[in-house]
Amino acid sequence: MKLFKNKEAFSLVELLIYIAIFAIISIFLVAILTTFTRIQVRQTSVNEVNHQITFVSGVVKQMIQNSSLVDMTDAVTTSTIDLRMASSSVDPTLIYASGTVVYLQQGSSSPVALTDSSVNVTNFSATKYQNPGGTSIVQVNMSLAYNNPNPASQFNQSLQIAAARISAATFDSSLYPASSTSLDLGSAANPWGNGYLSGNLNVSGQVNSGSGASGATAMKANGNIGFTSSAQGLVLMAPGGSCFLVGVNASGTLATSLVTCP
Repeated sequence: MKLFKNKEAFSLVELLIYIAIFAIISIFLVAILTTFTRIQVRQTSVNEVNHQITFVSGVVKQMIQNSSLVDMTDAVTTSTIDLRMASSSVDPTLIYASGTVVYLQQGSSSPVALTDSSVNVTNFSATKYQNPGGTSIVQVNMSLAYNNPNPASQFNQSLQIAAARISAATFDSSLYPASSTSLDLGSAANPWGNGYLSGNLNVSGQVNSGSGASGATAMKANGNIGFTSSAQGLVLMAPGGSCFLVGVNASGTLATSLVTCP
């Protein structure tokens, strides 16, 4: 009988030891699970914020690089990137922040959200810097925060980028081609519109005016050539080297006068 009681007491001690070991292991397992869950929740917010800020920055860079003009005041920080585009269907193109969302608006189309409700845009600003030679550089600062009230999910990311575009509208220095006579200004299929010059126009090849005007002559016009004053006319060089101004008198008769050769 005495031996039986000793054996029963020993089993109770073992049971208490097992319970203690199980409790300790359970505490460690719960701690590990809690840590793993916290890390997973945190990583979800990090991935979402990084994904959206990368997407927005990529769109901003592409639009600036593809633009014809950065239509912004130099060295003035603004919340809207205003770009002029070659195609009228997407001109102008605006990238701006409204509330907690960044939007892209092209032409007359409705604005498209570049960020969704998973994040809040806490900062979006852009500054244009104009460099000599027509190079426009736009510096963009933006900050996005994960939109979740859970403190374990809180994460925000800030990014500063710079994108450059050659502005064709305003230059503060001479404009030269990379090599002489190797580049054209416009083409027959895509000509420029009106041109205005206040100085001289020097052309080493032939000058054609009007559609269909072509040929081997130095200057050929498919239309009238007018003068705004009766004192003006054509200056022609005679075989001897003298130059004469060819005009008309009051009766419409051709008249010539000796002038200095141009």
